[in-house]
Amino acid sequence: MTTIVGVVHRTVRWPIEPRGAARGAWHERTAVIVGVRADRATGLGEAAPLPGMSIDRFTDAEAAFTDLAACVPIVVESTAHASAVADRITAAPAARFAIETALLVALAQDARTSVAGLWGATSRVELRSAVVVVDEVEAVEAVARGARCLKIKADHPDRVLRIAAAVPGVRLRVDANRSWPRADTERWLGLLAALPIEYVEEPCMGANELLAHHLPCKLALDESLIGLDPSELARALVSPSLAALILKPTLLGGFARCHELAMLAHEHGVAPIVTHTLEGPIGTAACAELARSIDAEVPVGLAPHPALEHFFDHVQV
Repeated sequence: MTTIVGVVHRTVRWPIEPRGAARGAWHERTAVIVGVRADRATGLGEAAPLPGMSIDRFTDAEAAFTDLAACVPIVVESTAHASAVADRITAAPAARFAIETALLVALAQDARTSVAGLWGATSRVELRSAVVVVDEVEAVEAVARGARCLKIKADHPDRVLRIAAAVPGVRLRVDANRSWPRADTERWLGLLAALPIEYVEEPCMGANELLAHHLPCKLALDESLIGLDPSELARALVSPSLAALILKPTLLGGFARCHELAMLAHEHGVAPIVTHTLEGPIGTAACAELARSIDAEVPVGLAPHPALEHFFDHVQV
């Protein structure tokens, strides 16, 4: 049991290089860091809504952390209790994730275990990650460094075909970020069918609707999980064309919600894959603990990314 006696928060900003996972989209990252204090433990959490993807804002996190501070002392006895506190304070996904993280870190310190250990995880095996690449040069360099699974950011199948030819036999994941024309998507999937592709992530708008058909390549759902109602999710999970659910706790609302989705994925033979949303080191570390607690035997999406590079040059924690 841990009793939280103090809560503080502040907003931080730092530059990121517009390449890799941040290619062409973001030049700066903003986060609201929350810190909780107990008698013998402290915990940090990071709320970093991603502009253009998240349904919440930084002001939601600031308001949530102010409300959390007004509730001290807060007794946290379990992971379920930490999730319940976050639920009670806010519905904003990034803020919920940050509150859960901070409370769980403090609880884990008192229990002398890891956050993943609080959820019953026993494996300490190093996480394997897919490496994001955007061209043949990056792909060849990544494989030379030991990467065995690549995630290709691709708005057209030609990019995938070129990269696959440059690194034959390497497992591939394709992330289209809903950029493919809906009318061309099934045909474009057919162009890639002979490649060692695990899935194509969100190829177009309404990608979950394509799962009603037999597809040349399997799909993964990512952004659509934010607003997918339970009946739509149930239909997607039984489709033989669904390979994975991409779990981003900043978008989905934290540990408890991602665990619910991971359990559903396991029940239907679908891979739950935890990945980042360009958080800083605090949020990324929390994503890694989430991945360890789910303990799926698949590469995750937590390779080093641009938002980690300049954080400590501009932010003191």
